[in-house]
Amino acid sequence: MLTEELIEPDTLLVNGDRISVSVRMPWYRGLPLSSVGGIEFSIDKAIVPTKSITFTVEGETYTLAELAERYDKSWYVLDSAIVEGQLPDLADLGEGPTHEVSVLLNLYIPYLTVADDVMMIRERDTKTLEMKEIA
Repeated sequence: MLTEELIEPDTLLVNGDRISVSVRMPWYRGLPLSSVGGIEFSIDKAIVPTKSITFTVEGETYTLAELAERYDKSWYVLDSAIVEGQLPDLADLGEGPTHEVSVLLNLYIPYLTVADDVMMIRERDTKTLEMKEIA
């Protein structure tokens, strides 16, 4: 729906062995955190290990497994979330200050059903961003 706005510009950060990017809700209204059905994150086509990915919203950080149980917290459309994970091997990344970043977000829409199942949307955004290191 709002794929081209999923990854926020100028948000690619490296902090030690962790890499992060800010993302926005690709839906027109807020959803419970349990609606996040999966995230794929890559830089220069090097995949960030799924088990290392965390999701931070409103100052609270969750693993992907923890999100499934968070019906009590919501991700609002005006709020950014931070997707963070283990930095892939630097040898797998392109040279230079800019890198191709891709995020695929699977979102369940709990109030819509398709064929007796909850609707899921898959939104991918890819942007070229400058990597900034946090000292």
